[in-house]
Amino acid sequence: MRRAPEGEKIMTQAAKPRQVSKSIQIRTTPEKAFEAFVDLEKLQQWWGVSTGLIEMKKGGVYALSWGQREQGFAYVGSGVIKSFAPGKRLRVDSMVYFGAGYPPLGPIRLSISIRQMEERVRVGVRQDGFGTGPAWDRYYEAVVQGWKESLKNLKVFLED
Repeated sequence: MRRAPEGEKIMTQAAKPRQVSKSIQIRTTPEKAFEAFVDLEKLQQWWGVSTGLIEMKKGGVYALSWGQREQGFAYVGSGVIKSFAPGKRLRVDSMVYFGAGYPPLGPIRLSISIRQMEERVRVGVRQDGFGTGPAWDRYYEAVVQGWKESLKNLKVFLED
């Protein structure tokens, strides 16, 4: 490491935290859009969730699993609901992700925002708190692609 001359500071730039932000406009109501993220039957239909446990309140559990197998589940995400405002927003903090081929990853945050826009609703998704390293890089790329596809599925599901 280089020493700075007297009176000079060496500035290091911190890596910008990674986040995934996606949004989509859907012809639906804010209530139906919100329900799609908290009703297990609906989550199974558009997001492919196998099962889960959602306590619909601030401080409640938000846990979902995918890829049910004889030995368990291929993927599980679980966290604590930080903000619960039906028809407006859902924020899940302290999420931990357990996935086949990954070490446990976390904590991460998931935020869902819903806003009425004339005849449509804007559904926004933000996921952040990604760490560094090869497992985090693979997970980040999977999340980028996953939300792109999942929001398309949500649109088809809610507009049918």
